[in-house]
Amino acid sequence: MKAIDGVPRSDWRAMISLYGAMMAVGMGQSVVFAVLPMLGRELALHEMLWTLPFSDVQLAPKEMAITSLSALTALVFFLSSPFWGRKSDHWGRKPVIIIGLFGYTLGTLLFNAVAWLGLAALLGGGLLYLLLMLGRAVHAALMSATHPASAAYMVDVTSIDRRAQGMAKLQAFNQLGVMLGPALAWFVHFSYLTPLYLQAGFAALVAVMVWRYLPAIAPHASGSVRPKRMRYLDRRYRLFLVIGFSLYSLLGMVQQTLGFYFQDLLGLDGVAAAQWFSAAMIVSSGAMLVAQFVVVQRYSGPPMRLLFMGLPFSCAGYLLLALSGNLPMLLTAMALFGFGMGLTGPAYGASATLVVEPHEQGGLAGLLGSVAGLGFVVGPLLGGLLYRLSPSYPYFCAAVAMAVIIVVMLVRARRVNEG
Repeated sequence: MKAIDGVPRSDWRAMISLYGAMMAVGMGQSVVFAVLPMLGRELALHEMLWTLPFSDVQLAPKEMAITSLSALTALVFFLSSPFWGRKSDHWGRKPVIIIGLFGYTLGTLLFNAVAWLGLAALLGGGLLYLLLMLGRAVHAALMSATHPASAAYMVDVTSIDRRAQGMAKLQAFNQLGVMLGPALAWFVHFSYLTPLYLQAGFAALVAVMVWRYLPAIAPHASGSVRPKRMRYLDRRYRLFLVIGFSLYSLLGMVQQTLGFYFQDLLGLDGVAAAQWFSAAMIVSSGAMLVAQFVVVQRYSGPPMRLLFMGLPFSCAGYLLLALSGNLPMLLTAMALFGFGMGLTGPAYGASATLVVEPHEQGGLAGLLGSVAGLGFVVGPLLGGLLYRLSPSYPYFCAAVAMAVIIVVMLVRARRVNEG
């Protein structure tokens, strides 16, 4: 029987389940970016004053109080993703995917319960902030299981010569989720929490589909063997980790501040800003889908060449964001850097999978997800700091950093060719 990426063609429900898991992860990431900036302002988190212990010194974190929620989520993701990657080698991919999806639902409900108390004026100040942080931490610790296990599952069922296309297809559905997540932000006219409830329900539905339809794959490590701990500085793949950290730091810095940027640059209220920002994210994700479904699926060269193809588009997009003064320029910028990320994302991920053994794929997927999470720790914090100085600074910084990455990669490629 012919197969699609290693799964029998007749069992189309299996592939829908796997793609649905990655779509749920993407939706969960982007719906939070679309809602959290305005939700945080509605909860008055940006108006908090922090008094240093044993002194009368007060700090006003402003928007950094909101971006720190995303930074904490990413930090927990960074710490827990390698653990879940190793567990997928040991327990099998399917149960770990399910843990992540149901964990997302549980964590979201916990966060929403705390936020509702804040919106109802039953809770506020430092206690509200601490409980929101706890909710996001639980959410991230559990949901981080799905991404590395799903990526490792795709590696298990694809041949080496189709690895880039398989990973690109998986990431394309992840980006489809990134596109659909902000679309849920249009439901903020019911409540700021409605999009998050809808996403939690979708994640639970996909978890049931994975449990019911996705074939289990035997674990690569026996029950008596402890999974090998993958090291970040391993020569085989450390370059790919650096690339991933850089890309996702810039992406996190930009995405977390764009909600503020739309609201302030265009002079919108919170609901309108969330809706237009969601539209911009849809444009960006649509460009990513074009890159991954059209360009990457027809590409037959080395995965690293895709990286060089995508970086200039991302750089141009960030620069145009910094120079934007109206909605059409903002949307064009989002399309440019979305198309660039659509090429670079599968390129570095697929290249990394070619340098490790089958029993290490789960661990590697955990590390790749981990550095992406670390990028979303550094990026939002840096973005919040730069935004306080000037709204355009995060995007100028991203453009300059992307240009530096391009130069470094070109120099390295020349040295490799000369060697």
